[in-house]
Amino acid sequence: MSKARSAPVKPVFIPPSQIVWTDERLAALGKDQLINLLANLQTQRSSGRVSEEIAVELEVRIKGLLPARAISVRTKRPRSEVLLEARTAEQLGALATDLAARYDISAETAVNAAEGIKGFRPQPLTDSKGHARAGTKGGAAFERFIGYRSRDSYAGLAFVLLANQAQERGCYVLLGTDDLLAADLPPNDYTPIAEQHGWSAAARSRMRAEPMSNYAEAAERFEGLIARLAVPRH
Repeated sequence: MSKARSAPVKPVFIPPSQIVWTDERLAALGKDQLINLLANLQTQRSSGRVSEEIAVELEVRIKGLLPARAISVRTKRPRSEVLLEARTAEQLGALATDLAARYDISAETAVNAAEGIKGFRPQPLTDSKGHARAGTKGGAAFERFIGYRSRDSYAGLAFVLLANQAQERGCYVLLGTDDLLAADLPPNDYTPIAEQHGWSAAARSRMRAEPMSNYAEAAERFEGLIARLAVPRH
């Protein structure tokens, strides 16, 4: 009889902004993990979660551990997935524009409301093109989201396609701190995605995720959360 081999324990991926990537930690990662880390680093840099200085320094160190061929090879995404992401990014961006016209969710208002909160950073509702922002991939094939932070509360709406999931299973997910979504909401497949939107260890532990059945329900619920954080425009 052959002895059963225990499956190797895979390292848990942690986004760049949540860990200090020492040379020892990087050296312990395999090629695929380094490639994924490099991809996630670009996403975090574009979303402002990692400073340009840290991103450049870490990128150089990661690339130094990878063969040149591995750096240039990228997995080609199906065109249908690319189009799905583009449609949801535009749809959520349009919702953000509509809400911004009806509620005071400006960065200036968020900063004024956060007086006394050390290190507070307002979050743009959309990217520079007015589309939903790209989230850190982590366990997702892609995530597009809009979100607003007021003091220590956060409300967000994302469209998430989990990794290795059929495109038709992509889902709108309501994201929020436990004062906006039920504190006892049970963890689900999207909870790790929600936690990535926390701005500190304490905030990450308060993040909740609630899958929505369709866009109409998601948009209505998200506006309800925004109405709790912002005042209507007159």
